[in-house]
Amino acid sequence: MSALALARTVALLDGRARRDLAALWRRMESAAQASDALHDILPALIDTYGSAASTAAAQWYDGLRAKAGAPGGFTAIPADIKETGAHALVGWALSTATDDSTFKSLIEGGMQRRISNFSRATVAGSSVADPSSVGWKRIGAGACEFCQMLISRDQLYTEASADFASHDHCNCQAYPLIKGAEPIDTKDYVQSARNSQKPGESDAAYEKRRAADRARVRDYIATH
Repeated sequence: MSALALARTVALLDGRARRDLAALWRRMESAAQASDALHDILPALIDTYGSAASTAAAQWYDGLRAKAGAPGGFTAIPADIKETGAHALVGWALSTATDDSTFKSLIEGGMQRRISNFSRATVAGSSVADPSSVGWKRIGAGACEFCQMLISRDQLYTEASADFASHDHCNCQAYPLIKGAEPIDTKDYVQSARNSQKPGESDAAYEKRRAADRARVRDYIATH
C-alpha cells in the first residue's frame, strides 16, 4: 500500500466519523446545546476511529517493511493515545466560534486532526523502535504554507517523542526510512489525499466507487 493509500484510508475513517457526528448536528439547535452531547460522544468517536487509523498505519508499515525485505521479526506498534484532548476541543470551539456553522467546522477539523494523529504516531513510533529504520520524515501535499515549509526542510526525525506539528484538516504523514526500502522524495508527494473524481469518470461510476470505499471502511472497523 502506497503512502497515498494510507492517507486515503485515514481520510475515509475521518469521513465515517463525520457521518456519525452528522446525526448529532441534525438534533441540535445551537452550538451551546451540542456542546454537552459532544463531551459524551466525541471522545468515543476519536478513540474508535483513531484506533482504526493506528491499526491501518501499523499494517501499512509492516507491508512497507516486508516489501523492503527488512530482516528480523519487528512488527509495527499501533499508537495508543490515552488523552486526545476531546474535551478541550469542545471547550475551545465553543469559546472561539462566532456562529453555529463555525462551531461545527472547528469540531470537525479538530476531530480530523486527532484521528490522523493516531496514524502519524504509529508510523513515527514504529520507525524509531524498528532496528531496520533510521527514523521518519514528514511527507504531504503541502497544501498550505505551514506544511510546505516543514516538508521543504526534509528533516529526519530519530525520536518517537518528536512532535508532529499539524493543524486541523492537515493531511501530512510520517514516512519511515526503512533500510532497503524505495526512497520517497517529499517534494514529489503532491497529490491530494482526497478521494476525488478521476478525469473521464462518470458521476455514477464515481459514486459507486465512493460507496465501495465506504463499505470497505465499515467492514474494516467491524473486524478490528
